[in-house]
Amino acid sequence: MLVKDFITKEIPVLKKFDTAEYALALMEDFKLKHLPLLSDGAYACLVSEKDLLAMPDPSVAIGEPVLFAPAISEEGHLHEVLAMITRYGLSLLPVVAADGTYLGAITRDRLVDALSELCNAEAAGSVIVLEMMPQDYSLTDIARLVEAYNAHVLNLLSCQDNDTGRLLVTLKIDLEDASPVIRGFERFNYTVHDHFMENGVVDDLLRQRMNELLHYMDM
Repeated sequence: MLVKDFITKEIPVLKKFDTAEYALALMEDFKLKHLPLLSDGAYACLVSEKDLLAMPDPSVAIGEPVLFAPAISEEGHLHEVLAMITRYGLSLLPVVAADGTYLGAITRDRLVDALSELCNAEAAGSVIVLEMMPQDYSLTDIARLVEAYNAHVLNLLSCQDNDTGRLLVTLKIDLEDASPVIRGFERFNYTVHDHFMENGVVDDLLRQRMNELLHYMDM
């Protein structure tokens, strides 16, 4: 999942003699808030819609706006792209060679597609969300329990709840009916915060919970 595998080269670039009016029209056409500005083929800076709208006369040349030049190497990883796009609120991130030559960009939309592929989002399976204290987290133990039911972890994501300090671990596994794995986690005292299975998958665990809900409603 290197940057060079996801570069988009169709994004237009700006030159310092281009007008703000022209740049804004390109941004509207490509549904972007930023465009790279080049100087002699090298990446110079990233021009934002906000910068252009602040210009008193949109018919004059852009020139050399405030130098804000976030970029990433073609050998970088998608995690770095995600961090920079999120940190700076970018609609795209320029990709440059070691000598500063502009190679293309990764757009926010392309990043979403790449992360979907990285996370196996389209693969058949189920999602289980576990909740635990950080000191109780063990990737080895979680994977071993999943594999005990002839399943495999396709993807794992984790984040910490700032309010409770507890860790939420999201697993994508290659079973459409994850109820045996869920029961296994509960048997080993894991807190199953939530789970998502394919439509139509109903087993004894789900029936039991439905019966408990109906019983509660009849009380």
